[in-house]
Amino acid sequence: MSPRTLSLLLGTALSLGGTAASAQKLITMAADDLPEEYVVEPGDTLWDICKEFFADPWVWPTVWSLNPHVTNPHWIYPGDIIRLYVPAGAEGIAGGLPTLTYVVGSAQASHVSRGEGYIAEAPPERKGVLSRAPKSKRYLAEYDIVYLQMDELDKARPGQRFSTYRVLNDVVHPETGDELGQKVLITGVVEITGVDEHFARAKVTDSYVEMERGDLLMPERAHNVRIAPKQNLIDLEGYVVDDLRPIQNIGTFNVVFIDRGEKDGIQVGNRIFVFRKGDDYLDLDDEAREKLPSEQIGELLVVDTQGRTATALVTREAREIHRGDKLVMERNY
Repeated sequence: MSPRTLSLLLGTALSLGGTAASAQKLITMAADDLPEEYVVEPGDTLWDICKEFFADPWVWPTVWSLNPHVTNPHWIYPGDIIRLYVPAGAEGIAGGLPTLTYVVGSAQASHVSRGEGYIAEAPPERKGVLSRAPKSKRYLAEYDIVYLQMDELDKARPGQRFSTYRVLNDVVHPETGDELGQKVLITGVVEITGVDEHFARAKVTDSYVEMERGDLLMPERAHNVRIAPKQNLIDLEGYVVDDLRPIQNIGTFNVVFIDRGEKDGIQVGNRIFVFRKGDDYLDLDDEAREKLPSEQIGELLVVDTQGRTATALVTREAREIHRGDKLVMERNY
């Protein structure tokens, strides 16, 4: 069967099925002449790739779901490896989600992660506060002019950049009750354009969430970092201790915080499985829940590390992830 005939057949089936489930089935059962992986070329988009191989660009969400190293479907780069289907008979890991191919340590598998928060184990290095703004609106965003009240105004200079942040809450371990630090939400980046007797005038260059008067300033952090999956060097267990947003059910591409960090051997690029015991329909007590086997419900990619904590991105999930779910990092994965 020619590639074009295959594409037309797949496109026809997709248009008739009309669901993500049918698209997933087609991708899993793809014929031999459909490549398992595709190397992105200059100018490629997921839309174009799906149109080329499946004759239907709307299959892109399913293809995206097969590529957890691509955190944003609009951000793919020449050299990235895009998986097009899961080979029939592919074995899962720990009885859970199917194993995907990563090019460990290679720039070909890298992606950009935007750091929007972390657990501060010590108070952040405060430099001032976003105090005022000329516009009559509560929320501030990119290109807005703001006035900074600097802790050391005499040291402020045009061109200096600061990350803006707010402290959301103390993070308490869901199992031990230990205090792990404070959850810090990064709201954006500002750049000083001028300094007068009382304030530093600045412009907002980046806004990650709604910025407000009262947001604090710290030295600019590296927010957009290219990360490649990295082979795990050790076996390790831990817990999901919090999430970046105040949501009950954490899904794919949400940010979570874990109770293991650099001092425990965690490295940026490590991949960690998420497990849970229980019955999501029944409200079981702890004793009854512990008698049930653990099920793999997702996978995380570590994008930032602190001493004893780390920030991770949910790259795959079969069920919503919760605070308190168990983590397992397997050596050599």
